[in-house]
Amino acid sequence: MKPIRTALLCAFASCAMAQYGGYLGPGVLSRGAGDIGQASGNPVDLRFYATISGVYDNGIHPFALTPEGNLVNIGGLYGVQLDLGAYGVHQWRQSELGLNYSGDFYHYENAPTYDGSSHNLTLGYTYQKSHRLAFDFRVVAGTSALGYGVPGFYGSTNTQLPSNVVDQPTALLFDNRIYYTQVSADVDFILSPRTILVVGGEGYLTRYSAAGLASLNGWSGRASLQRTLSRTKTLGFTFQRLHFEFPPAFGSSDENMGEVFLTAVLGPRWTFSISGGAFESHVQGVRQVALSPVVAALLGETFGEQTFNIQNIFPSGSASLTGKFKTSLLGIQYGQTVVPGNGVYLTSRQQSATLNYSYTALRKWNLGASGGYFRLQGIGQNISPYTIFSGGAGFTYSLTRMFHIIGRYDYRHQQIAVTNAGFNVTGSRATLGLSFSPGNLPLTLW
Repeated sequence: MKPIRTALLCAFASCAMAQYGGYLGPGVLSRGAGDIGQASGNPVDLRFYATISGVYDNGIHPFALTPEGNLVNIGGLYGVQLDLGAYGVHQWRQSELGLNYSGDFYHYENAPTYDGSSHNLTLGYTYQKSHRLAFDFRVVAGTSALGYGVPGFYGSTNTQLPSNVVDQPTALLFDNRIYYTQVSADVDFILSPRTILVVGGEGYLTRYSAAGLASLNGWSGRASLQRTLSRTKTLGFTFQRLHFEFPPAFGSSDENMGEVFLTAVLGPRWTFSISGGAFESHVQGVRQVALSPVVAALLGETFGEQTFNIQNIFPSGSASLTGKFKTSLLGIQYGQTVVPGNGVYLTSRQQSATLNYSYTALRKWNLGASGGYFRLQGIGQNISPYTIFSGGAGFTYSLTRMFHIIGRYDYRHQQIAVTNAGFNVTGSRATLGLSFSPGNLPLTLW
């Protein structure tokens, strides 16, 4: 009997229904092709597009200071932007390949100094070797100099919680160049008609152009065991070991995370997933401390550096609700986990809540909307929490089979509560343009 996979969603990985000699119910499989290249939750053939747009950016924050010593805040940048992209899914008898690529080149008429480009590639491959064995591979790579357009900023029509380390929405606190990549591989062992063991790992890195921001080298290993309870319920346990390093000399951390998860199908269109557990974090680094007045007078320095070694246990968990319809996809997610931060905040506890919706009309329209809340609390760093609120909406409208009107508006608000001053800034981005993309269906970008 040939394997049958129907993409569903859950907490940590691409969720699926599978049939390996018997129905396995909703479960947790590894990333692989997952929902890469899909449109509104449905696989589509390879689709290319090229777009010319007008762009207006407000509230850009480079990693720089004014002559008075204040953070630079650049508003009212306008210009033109060229977008190139491709997405789609290709299936063979025993394998599937998913592709998402988006790139842009932007020029500001009133500030060409800030011209630049952004690129992101996500490629996933799943190979079903036999009824008992499957392999999943995924690559994420890209670069960006803007918080807008960073993978994850727009949210995703994928209703799983973010599974990649390098493309979290909190990846950029400042609008400065970042390079990132992540490679993952998983093996799915089908132990019985109702039980799957997934073993895998990944490596990742980020590099910032600004010398004052901490880069990232890291790896993680994981194992997940799931058991189908019925046609609508799956129960399992997952364990992860993560390691973060922050070159050139900002410290390192190790995390052990264990969680129990449950996935349930609620009728023909809804899937609910919940997980809960804890992670143990062991953080080492250097932080700045105020010297006593006597020592300060002796050395002529007000502050000094102190090494720290902190070990704590924190709760973790997630919940997601997915509604998958013929032409639309709705996802609501909440999560609490550990992340490597954003170059200023290093190993941190992250709380997130996101809402994503995508709708593709049969003939003309594609609509997308997203909103999110993210909060970082550094582990071992004596700094105030960082929060970001984001939201946006976009549309594509098919003029002909080849030409489409595309519009998008995004908003972000960043905040760090500090006793004396604080960081409280708001920004927005708007684009409107004409796209070339041959196809019978509306162009789907969100």
